[in-house]
Amino acid sequence: MRAQKMTPDLKVELIEVGHMMNKSGLPHEFIAAAVQTAFGFEGVYNLMKMWIDESDQKERDEIVADIQDLIDDCAQKEKVEGVYIRFDDLETIAKDVRGFKDNLRVAIDKNGGIKKLAELTGIPQPSLSRFFGSATMPRRTTLLKIARALNLSQIEIATEWSR
Repeated sequence: MRAQKMTPDLKVELIEVGHMMNKSGLPHEFIAAAVQTAFGFEGVYNLMKMWIDESDQKERDEIVADIQDLIDDCAQKEKVEGVYIRFDDLETIAKDVRGFKDNLRVAIDKNGGIKKLAELTGIPQPSLSRFFGSATMPRRTTLLKIARALNLSQIEIATEWSR
């Protein structure tokens, strides 16, 4: 991600997009993080511009999920050491991750569902839907937000496949 030089005009433009996101009902925590991150990273700025120009709600939801992914990426301060995974193991790992997310989803459904979780965590509902709809490895920051919202211990949300 490339840092960008932020002029006063661009800052005002981003704040206006944030205001429109607020009017559309997105969580304040998400909007604040998106605007703050966009001040420093061109990719988030570009996605916010795409969001404001998009009229299709499904596309807007995808853009919101993409913005959340970049917010999480930009917020990660420490270096992440990757583990070598053999190609032959990918299917097994995907099943493990899918099983973990399915079990977590049961706990979430018992506590009010995705919409309630979005309210409690400040993570936009489209981003949570993407999270639970895929077998991608979960981010530790996302898991911690979910754990805090549902009063789960870190042990309950621990997975060797979080990044």
